[in-house]
Amino acid sequence: MTRATTEPRLTQVIGLLVAVAVLGGGTLGPTLGGVDRTVQVVLAVFASTLVFWIAKPVPYTVSSLLCVVLVYALGVTETFEAAVSGFASTLVFFFVVLLLVGQSVANVGLDGWAASRLIAASSTPRGSVARLAAMLLALAFVLPSGLARGVTFMPVIDRINASYGASDGSQFRRLAYYVVGHLNPVASLALMTGGGMAIATAELINASVRPITWVEWALYMAPTATLLFVSCTVAGVFLYDVDAVLDGEGGAEAGSEGAAPDASQTPEDITPDPLTREQKLVLGTLGGAICLWIVGSFTGVPTLVPAVLVVAVFALPGVGIIDAGDVSDINWGIIFLVGAMLSLLKVMRDVGAFDLLVDGLAVVVPAGASPVVVVGVVFGIAVLVRGTFSSVSASFVVLFPIVLEALSGLGLTPLYVSFALTTILMAATFLPFNNPVVLVAYERGPLDAREVFGLGLVTLALGVLVVAFGWTVYWPWVDRVVAF
Repeated sequence: MTRATTEPRLTQVIGLLVAVAVLGGGTLGPTLGGVDRTVQVVLAVFASTLVFWIAKPVPYTVSSLLCVVLVYALGVTETFEAAVSGFASTLVFFFVVLLLVGQSVANVGLDGWAASRLIAASSTPRGSVARLAAMLLALAFVLPSGLARGVTFMPVIDRINASYGASDGSQFRRLAYYVVGHLNPVASLALMTGGGMAIATAELINASVRPITWVEWALYMAPTATLLFVSCTVAGVFLYDVDAVLDGEGGAEAGSEGAAPDASQTPEDITPDPLTREQKLVLGTLGGAICLWIVGSFTGVPTLVPAVLVVAVFALPGVGIIDAGDVSDINWGIIFLVGAMLSLLKVMRDVGAFDLLVDGLAVVVPAGASPVVVVGVVFGIAVLVRGTFSSVSASFVVLFPIVLEALSGLGLTPLYVSFALTTILMAATFLPFNNPVVLVAYERGPLDAREVFGLGLVTLALGVLVVAFGWTVYWPWVDRVVAF
């Protein structure tokens, strides 16, 4: 039984008991500290649901349905429609469409085609890492799934490592798995449609801050996400001596231009095929969608429309790039989690539960502290809470309204708070289970848990620096450009 497939059954049982205890104490016990009864009940549902989602004693779909049913059954909302209002959010439908678009790219083998280009171009280990990083960054613009990109490139990394005659634990392979695991999801932040985290952030900004267009997102986030991605890759090159495979760790002679491929690999194995008709169709359709997103930023076309049109084209008779099997294979658990969380957050906002949470945060913030200290404390707590989640998107949906409300009295720009939070949470991956891509990389690759934690600290530290640069220099400059 592998590390990733071994279920921590004891943790699930403990989580179930804790969730039941929290829910029972909050709903059946006396009110505490003069808290309004309705607020206490909804906070009990909120806390128990978080435990369910973290420990996962039952699937996300079941715990999410239980959450909204409890909100209605316990009298927090007058109607069931109010308890499930979050499922009507465009964010829920965008997630569905995004997953289908990502599946279409995999169905026609575009991800594999891009990977084959990397093999054909490989020369030195350091050059291979640079091309791997560049291709992951470029593919993030057309394949909105960090996990899909990750599982595509991991076998490619292994083949390149073998072609250099390097061991499974080589410096090259360790750095490459850091790039494909920790950094690959960071690239998804470059575009509003780049992945689930970006879409969740954009939709919550639209709902709580102000409307933001596809072009605006690209102006604000593409440079900072790229800067973080590149900075972490460069830091990784300093941490790992990847060219050591040419200096004794591998089978090639030191200073050679490149190691010879493994003898079992034929030229056909490493020569990329030309694009097929279906691959050209997918690339052309996605290019058209990007154009529509750009045009829609100026004409008011909803961001969801181009994505739905793409899926409709791929599902047409005679095209068949997407079929009923792809729809059934969608991770519906995360879809239900997002819908339930949005519903619960709206109910909590309506009954005033966030005021109590913000008051609780104020207890740990030093009295009279400067805005920088307050932001640091609040974001530090957010990072700790994020560490308990296996989904960065889910952690953001939970934390976003709380952080926004906690910092609302400091006169900070809410848009900057939003961008900073999404960047920090994406960078804060300390445990393998914190991100599905990192978990798969941990299971397949050479990195151990201690190394994952250390690399997570490096990524977070550079993420903080990039956020500081964006907040104080770059994002205000974009504001001036947009206003002009």
